[in-house]
Amino acid sequence: MRRAILAAAALACACASPRAGAPVPREAPAAPRPTRPLFPPATEVKDPNFVLVVSEVVPDQNDESVSFTKAIVDGREVGRTEVGRKSEERTLKLKLPLGNQPIRLEQWVLPDVGDWVRLDDGRQPRERFVRIEDGTIARLELRFSEGESSNTLSLSREPAPR
Repeated sequence: MRRAILAAAALACACASPRAGAPVPREAPAAPRPTRPLFPPATEVKDPNFVLVVSEVVPDQNDESVSFTKAIVDGREVGRTEVGRKSEERTLKLKLPLGNQPIRLEQWVLPDVGDWVRLDDGRQPRERFVRIEDGTIARLELRFSEGESSNTLSLSREPAPR
């Protein structure tokens, strides 16, 4: 009887231990953050007639991540701001055709883990018509606050430099 108990205990230990040569599961290492720019640098626009300025309120330094904003005019992406920390002001200068232009902005953020994420539709700024006139610069300012849950758009005009 004693031998049967020892044999059963030895069998239980043998079944519970990992098999020789079996791979040991490991956690995947975190993907390194890119060290080079993700997008080619924006080309300098001569005599822009539209300027987009994006700023974000970051109440907690732990929320400080990076983001960028896409500008879409008449259903086509025409440019994006540089990728930068949320607390930094980012700009985009464009030369758009004269007249009323439907402009939609998309905010993208890079979470702590993972790939770029577009903000939900409810948190995106609304589409807006901007009148582009000769001799002026339309300045559209987008400001995010309350942890990206609220945003405001304001449009102003300034004379173009001669």
